[in-house]
Amino acid sequence: MSALAYRIPWALWAACTVIGAGLAVLIMVFEGEAGKLSVMAWASIIIGFAPLIGAQLVLGIPNAARTVQTWLQTTRRPLLHTAGGITVLWLVSNLLAGHFNPYALAIVGFGAFAALGALREVERGRKGLTWVDAAIWLFLWIPFDLRWNYDLWFGYGGGYNWWSIALSVMAVIGWYAMRDLPEFGYRLVPQWRDVVIALVATAVFAAIVIPIGLAIDFLTFPPSKPPTLIAGVVTFIGLVLTVAIPEELFFRGILQHGLDQMYRRPWLVLLAASFAFGLMHWNNAGDLATKVAYVTLATLAGVFYGWAYRRSGNNLLAPVITHALVDTIWALFLK
Repeated sequence: MSALAYRIPWALWAACTVIGAGLAVLIMVFEGEAGKLSVMAWASIIIGFAPLIGAQLVLGIPNAARTVQTWLQTTRRPLLHTAGGITVLWLVSNLLAGHFNPYALAIVGFGAFAALGALREVERGRKGLTWVDAAIWLFLWIPFDLRWNYDLWFGYGGGYNWWSIALSVMAVIGWYAMRDLPEFGYRLVPQWRDVVIALVATAVFAAIVIPIGLAIDFLTFPPSKPPTLIAGVVTFIGLVLTVAIPEELFFRGILQHGLDQMYRRPWLVLLAASFAFGLMHWNNAGDLATKVAYVTLATLAGVFYGWAYRRSGNNLLAPVITHALVDTIWALFLK
């Protein structure tokens, strides 16, 4: 093992993993699932989620992320450490939940190795998106968005939650650490600028969308259940980890940023990425009218998230905060 390996922020990752375990427990308690879980179920949740949340947080710290990137670009077996590690977490968590499916294991394992391996073969630092980027983007996101890969999760805590966090980690490792997409922008260390931009974007978006949503009965008010501060905080944290980070990574950090490097029409790129984001919500509603309303409002939301991303200097934290705030307001007050 090279001397560089000893500088990998293992202690920081361990600390963030402990935080991840606490967040996983907090969310399960808030959702009312704690009393229904056995000791093995808790072990499945903590082992399955905490290390991935830890990696999700550590990779959002610039200095730590650069160290991990350098290590993965110099170590002999980067795929074994990354794709192999994610596969092992999946396997152990499922075994603790009392399930073993060798076919699902093969799909998860080979899929993770294939996705990260393909991105590793792209020329490092190459600006713009290649066909490999497009293929891996679709390979990772579409099965998740259409719920196809939920059947590959047999542990506790929900297939959506696990896959959303796992895909976040894979996206950062693949496009930042291995692909080295320039100015990727995955930073979770907050600055006042990020918060101000997020608050402005949220306020303007809400002022436009809430009256429209209420007028077409897409939104409802008052809420059926009075919101509480604790509910708001837990909901916001859960949305940051499982909704805002993965969606902003794929649609702003990879898609919008990659297209920005290829074309000189920033507003056209913003609209294209926003429409792709909106279209992703087509299957989230039932009848045609609701589908159209959902896609339209989500596309408009994508414009504001994309604006926050650019306004912050292509840093993902501003749109992540905006996204989580919008969804928290919707979940607590307008549903």
